[in-house]
Amino acid sequence: MGEFAKISGLSAQRLTEFVEQAEFVPMMLVSLACQINKSHGDSDKERTSVTECIKGAMIRLPPSSPTPPRQPARISHSRRETFGTSRSSKERPGPFMDQKSGRLLGFGVNTITFLVLGYFLGGFALNPILGLPSCDGLAPCEGSVIGLFISAIGSLAYTYYYFVKKM
Repeated sequence: MGEFAKISGLSAQRLTEFVEQAEFVPMMLVSLACQINKSHGDSDKERTSVTECIKGAMIRLPPSSPTPPRQPARISHSRRETFGTSRSSKERPGPFMDQKSGRLLGFGVNTITFLVLGYFLGGFALNPILGLPSCDGLAPCEGSVIGLFISAIGSLAYTYYYFVKKM
């Protein structure tokens, strides 16, 4: 215990608290214990491999941002609060995705839309201009291939605009 306390930088008392009282043990301590076992020549993988040590463990991730301490639950006396329709007592959920991810998703959708529209509009509009019968786009035709090519060039221009000028 003394060597472990010295290496981990924790007091022996704090380590004893972890062993006797803590529901969760920091991953750093598990990893350190495996390293010490390995350095002492222990050949049992269950005591020297971190992945073997944590098999079946419940891993708790720390909160990503500091959270205010929870207030004790209070008993609701009105029907409105009982059914959870009060807006002031609810915490707002976090965003579904961050702003940059949303913008990249929008960019991807726009790019795919360019390509699909170019394909179908090429079949409907370019084929008659080329003197060929109009194409419904389900089977590739010359107009839809040319439209796809033109929309790919437009998509490249849009990519340049989006990532160089806009972001």
